[in-house]
Amino acid sequence: MNQRIVLALSLAACALTARATDYPTPFNLGRAQDIAARPMALGGSYTAVASDASALYYNPAGLSAVKKHELSLSLERTVLNGIDQADGFAQHTDHQEDLRIQSLAWLLPVPTVRGGLTFAFAYYRPRTFADVISYEDALSATRGTYEYKADGALDNYRAGMGIDIAPDLSFGLALGYVTGGEEIRVSDSGQVGYLRNYNGFNLEPSLMFKISPRLRAGVSLVLWEKFFNLEEVYEQQGVGNSEDNYQVSYPFQVKSGLAYQGNSFLVAADARLNGFSQYRYGTSDASTLEKTGYKDELILSLGAEKFLPVANAMLRAGYTMNTLPETAFDPTYNLHRFSAGVGFLVSGSLALDMAYSYSFWGLAGDGISLDNREHRALLTMAYRY
Repeated sequence: MNQRIVLALSLAACALTARATDYPTPFNLGRAQDIAARPMALGGSYTAVASDASALYYNPAGLSAVKKHELSLSLERTVLNGIDQADGFAQHTDHQEDLRIQSLAWLLPVPTVRGGLTFAFAYYRPRTFADVISYEDALSATRGTYEYKADGALDNYRAGMGIDIAPDLSFGLALGYVTGGEEIRVSDSGQVGYLRNYNGFNLEPSLMFKISPRLRAGVSLVLWEKFFNLEEVYEQQGVGNSEDNYQVSYPFQVKSGLAYQGNSFLVAADARLNGFSQYRYGTSDASTLEKTGYKDELILSLGAEKFLPVANAMLRAGYTMNTLPETAFDPTYNLHRFSAGVGFLVSGSLALDMAYSYSFWGLAGDGISLDNREHRALLTMAYRY
């Protein structure tokens, strides 16, 4: 594999498996994404807000505030554009589009003498592997334009609960089965492909505090997440396939947030830390796992919503800054996301939320610059009964 493939595989979102060596390099971490329209419109600032079906992901302790059964469905539409350039050659633009279910959840509140107790079951996609790269360089005359496309996501099937343990304190716990797949296609002097399938579990306890009647704080900790099997199939045109199996141990992930509820408005802020500097991997039979050399990922967000009596709607906006854990190239341009949305209570039992976000980020190294633009829309429908 030539230098172009090794470089681009490393640049793609985070480091990928490079066949230029005899050992596995870190696998793609993907990008964090919101799972429902209201949280996305608030920039992901939902750890202290969580009071609907999406609480099972953002803060399971918030489930205790739900007093009605709820069935929720979120649909996602994404357009990803890559604007890439190498060695002073002309810019290349490539894009990738997707339409799919982003989350599906069911809440089951249980009547209690005092306080709240709610169980939840859900499917959602919290990280995406989508990526596109396309550029020309000095080798293009003989090898053709370099193209890289990745698709797929980590999927979570999760069950959890939230319960009030004191008048101003709630506890939540969620257990998830993590699966998903990633497909990578590389076109250079030939066709190369990587197919990866993920299988693992995670565990997340959480708390929600009522500091005052209007101010709440939330904290949630993914204290254990491990892929006991990561199956990778490597395909090379004209050569054949090979298969390997790995185990991957994700580090701790902490979500914290504050939310202030006014008479007709809400303001929320979140700080999330994914300790990817402790991310470890190894072959399926390895007795010890190796560190990868990633940086920690920090996600800061701010969001607000305002009730508009004339339209009987909630108007929302948010901003997110996401540092990238990649360390192999300099500079890395942190991901920035601007979002907006609107919510309607169609009837006493049906709620409709819509959100749009625009994100941009980039990576560079060895004369190659990769700039990315992502447009994403979410539609969430919730039926409460």
